[in-house]
Order: sequence, then structure tokens, then C-alpha cells
Amino acid sequence: MMKINLLAEEAPEARVAPASSAGARQALVFAVALAVSMSTVGFVYFYWSRQITQAQTALSREQVRQKELASVRAQNQEYQRQLKTLEERVQTIQTLQTKRQGPADLMEGLGETVNATRDLYLLQVTPEGSQLHIRGEAERVPAIARFISALLNSPRFADVKLLQYYQDDQNGRTNFKFNLDCSYVRPGTDGAANDEKSKVTALPPESAK
Repeated sequence: MMKINLLAEEAPEARVAPASSAGARQALVFAVALAVSMSTVGFVYFYWSRQITQAQTALSREQVRQKELASVRAQNQEYQRQLKTLEERVQTIQTLQTKRQGPADLMEGLGETVNATRDLYLLQVTPEGSQLHIRGEAERVPAIARFISALLNSPRFADVKLLQYYQDDQNGRTNFKFNLDCSYVRPGTDGAANDEKSKVTALPPESAK
């Protein structure tokens, strides 16, 4: 009679089951690790892609801003150039007006001072920069003093200095000639202060010619 050992045949199946379970666990761990890795890579890719996009957007805005600033800077330079040109034109016009009005104002001022003094005549007026060298003639010495006072009181003249006066008799007439220097104050400029103007308290002694 044949005997069958059922327990002996079941033993190999019991040994195979643990091996299959370990392989499944390894496959599961690998799948989970792969999923985590893919998720991490995807997150990093998304994060850095977003950062790159934001950086590119900021760079584009900065480039636009730089272009705007360059345009504003160019406009500012153009305005500065135009302003400088206008200032030069205004200065040129003012200089021309001063040169044109200067001689007329000078002659007007001298005319007023001479008209305020009787018995006095101007023989020569020589300008040298802002300085005037004046030669004149008067019938009496007080007329010279009044002329000097008129120059001192005029806003057009300053630093009046009497250099010389002397008696000069011609054709039976007694005359007194004089030389003096003064500064001419152009219109629109500050003249010398009153305390800086020369004050003539007394005429110098007469000197014969």
C-alpha cells in the first residue's frame, strides 16, 4: 500500500511565500521612492521655473524703466542746453543794450552836472574803461567846486578826484582850468557807496600854468 506524505509537499510552498512578499515590499518601496523623487523634482522644477519667470519679468520692467530714465535724462539735457542758449542770448542782449545805452547815459549824466553848474565848460572827456579823465574850464573857482559836488551827488559817478586846477588868462579874461578823474557807474550796476566817494573839502592851492 502506497503512503503519501502531504506535509512534505506543503513545506516548499510555505518557504516560497516569504520571498514573494519581500519582492512586493521592495517594489512598493521603489515605487514610493520614485513617486517622492518625481514629486520633489516636479516641485523644484515648478519653484525654479516660477523664480526664473519672476526674474525675467522684473528684468523686463527694469529695462523699460531704464529706457524711460534714459529718455528723461535726454530730455533734461536738451532742456539744459536750451536754457543755456537762452541765458547766453539774454546776456548778449543785455551787453548790447548796456553798450548802446552807456554812452548816451554818460553824456546825459555829464550834461546834467554841467547844466547844474554855471560858468563852467568841459573841454575834453576821455573814457578809459570805467574811468573818466575830464578837462574843463571855469570862470571862477567856486564853479569847479559846484561841479565836483554835482558829480558826487549823481548816481552815475563815483570816486571823484580833483587832480589839478590853475589860472589861465587868455585874451584878457581870467579863467581857471582843471583836471579831474572819476568813475562812471553803468546803469544796472551797483555804484560805490556814498562813504566811498571822494569828498572835496577844499580845493588845492592854485598852480600857475
